[in-house]
Amino acid sequence: MSNESGEIQRLRRTIEQLSDQMIRSKEQEERTLSEFSDMNNELVTLQRMLAKNNNSLEAARQQAVDAGDSKIAFIAGISHDFRTPLNGILGMAEMLKLSPLSEEQENSVSVIQDAAKLLLKLIQDLLDLSKLEAGQMRLELGEVDLQETINYIVRLLEPQVRKNGNQLSIDCDPRISTLLEGDPTRITQILINLIQNANKFTSEGTVRIRVTLVEDDEVTQMIRFEVEDTGIGISEEDQNQLFQPYMQTERGRSSEYGGTGLGLSICRSLVTLMEGRIGVDSQEGEGSTFWFELTLGKKDGNQSANQSVASAQEQQGQDMDDEAPSVSVLLADDNVINRQLVMLQLKKLGITQVDAVVNGEEAIAAFLSKKYSLILMDYMMPLMDGLEATRKIRSIEMDEMRHTTPIIAMTGNVMQGEKDKCKEAGMNDFIGKPFTLEILSKMIEKWQQSSEPTEVLNMSIVHEIAELNTDGDRTLLGMLLDMYRTDTPGKIEALRRHIVSGDHVAATEVAHDLKSGSLSLGIRYLSTLFAQIEQFAKEGQSRKAEPLLDALLPAYQAACAALQRVSKD
Repeated sequence: MSNESGEIQRLRRTIEQLSDQMIRSKEQEERTLSEFSDMNNELVTLQRMLAKNNNSLEAARQQAVDAGDSKIAFIAGISHDFRTPLNGILGMAEMLKLSPLSEEQENSVSVIQDAAKLLLKLIQDLLDLSKLEAGQMRLELGEVDLQETINYIVRLLEPQVRKNGNQLSIDCDPRISTLLEGDPTRITQILINLIQNANKFTSEGTVRIRVTLVEDDEVTQMIRFEVEDTGIGISEEDQNQLFQPYMQTERGRSSEYGGTGLGLSICRSLVTLMEGRIGVDSQEGEGSTFWFELTLGKKDGNQSANQSVASAQEQQGQDMDDEAPSVSVLLADDNVINRQLVMLQLKKLGITQVDAVVNGEEAIAAFLSKKYSLILMDYMMPLMDGLEATRKIRSIEMDEMRHTTPIIAMTGNVMQGEKDKCKEAGMNDFIGKPFTLEILSKMIEKWQQSSEPTEVLNMSIVHEIAELNTDGDRTLLGMLLDMYRTDTPGKIEALRRHIVSGDHVAATEVAHDLKSGSLSLGIRYLSTLFAQIEQFAKEGQSRKAEPLLDALLPAYQAACAALQRVSKD
């Protein structure tokens, strides 16, 4: 009996222990659930805070974008407003200087030109700084002929250097490739800025330009540019801050030298944009050496730099001797000073067939009533701006199967985004105000048509195809046109990619295919464009074909529209 009693007690204790464990387990479960609930509430709260922060960040981001867009629009407007009157001042001064003047009058005109050029330089510095800060500065890669670049800069600046009693010398490393790949405009801008600075702070001394090869491999060359002067020099303290915006040395701030203190800051930003380095070595009273290093891609070239320069000079001489061909020009500009100036410049170039209008609507009316060799179109005009007028003109050309008339944008807004807008609207090229007589002459020479334009279609071939009937309801011409429309746009886009990337072999093949397909359908004008591109690509000169790319799509659309009309008839 005692054994049974002991067993019962042990069972009772076991049950009590199990019950106690179950109770504690339940309590632990409840605590865990409570903690989980608290954590879940915290998570929900955090999610709400995160969503709120995301909304705030998105609002802040959008505000920053809007502010950036407003800044860019402001810069664009200011650029145009400043450059338009400056174009009138510089242009009229240039025209005046070409006329018979007394020595006193010629000196007065020179003062006007110098003052206007200084103002233009200050405006350009401010606009460049704004574009850099807004992230709107873009590199434009192309061929860099350093020897030609240096020669151009010397021709441009040597009169200023001599005026200060300085001697300008050049030392260019012969190991540097004849042709390199980079942004020639920005490299030129940096060198001009550094040379002008060296000349400004040097009197009766020397300004020396050195270009040396630092590193050389199969595809690139690292080039070091140095501009050394024997001028006033820079203290070590000033050197540490010299490349900051608006920073000038104490002597540099004096009225004797002038300037905004933006030039070196812009140079540093441009060199950084090109992934290079820039610096200065100087001692006060012993001159300065400003330098920068850039890595540039190699390009194939089969002639020496000296041959290239000589050829360019020879061609320039021939161009100046040649008389300007007969050209009819439509000029659209709402600014009366600019209209008068451009008409005087055109007259100086021997172009007297000029019609001037003051807005886009009048430009379209003139275009409908008369055939022009070239249209000079201001970007900003009342009633209808240059972009909208260009779009309408291109639409008219397509509807009426007209040959494309070259349209050149004229504007004081020289930002890359505005250039892109001009091209998207159908403009062929861009000329920024202020522009000289020489710049205008080269632009007209580039785009003028010396002979009658090629017809859109070879109608004899088209009629032969049209007369060949098929067994079905559709004509052979209609079927071929559908096939052409299906394949051609994609091939044109592929051709554009090959040309831009410099793939000469692929570009040759695609251009030949497009040319053959177009000729078989009697598409004359477009096939000539493909033929020109094919020839450039065969010669390894794809860069020269790039200006033709913008003409392809309008010519293709015009050809399809013309074939569609013939097919329906």
